[in-house]
Amino acid sequence: MAFLEWQDSYSVKVPELDQQHQRLVGMLNRLHDALRAGGDPAAAQKVVEELVVYTQHHFGAEERLMESCGYPELEEHRRKHRAMEAQVHAFRQQLASGGVSAQLKLMTFLRDWLQKHILETDMRYSGHLAAHIGK
Repeated sequence: MAFLEWQDSYSVKVPELDQQHQRLVGMLNRLHDALRAGGDPAAAQKVVEELVVYTQHHFGAEERLMESCGYPELEEHRRKHRAMEAQVHAFRQQLASGGVSAQLKLMTFLRDWLQKHILETDMRYSGHLAAHIGK
């Protein structure tokens, strides 16, 4: 069973962003698998690095789309993205120094953040972006 299952309730009704969110969920599950398989720090670090790079790509794409559609809460959304990036950077440093505790905290943080961010923050733009893209 996956650490985080994609659910239809996560859909923001923008296919490009839904695909990116699904990929993030998949990467989180890969990280979970790497840690569960014995906590190989090198394997976990590789997945974390991929996750960080892809998350930055996704945030950029999401912000550009919000900007092009005139989303009024763009700046607040950007602040939430930057806060998440800062938190992940801190976890990356903890992971580099080793420790199962840091791995567990990272997994829990990423799962909880992703679910909450999609279901609360991203859902706020869903109707706005879907309406503008559909034109």
